[in-house]
Amino acid sequence: MVFTDGSRRWSILYTPERLLNNLSRPDIDPPGLHMQQLIVVRSYEVNDIERVLNVFDEEDELIEASREYPE
Repeated sequence: MVFTDGSRRWSILYTPERLLNNLSRPDIDPPGLHMQQLIVVRSYEVNDIERVLNVFDEEDELIEASREYPE
């Protein structure tokens, strides 16, 4: 993501299905995960992703839901 001030940040986007697939693997250990920069979206459709990112931005949550992009 590129913000209006020129700063760049990133997040990991998962759909519920992808999250379920990853957590359903029999070899996952530990059987869970936590990532601050994880955003779950309904689908990978551009409109869904843009809507989620815009709402998070409007609610001042996008910085918390992302990480600084290393230069």
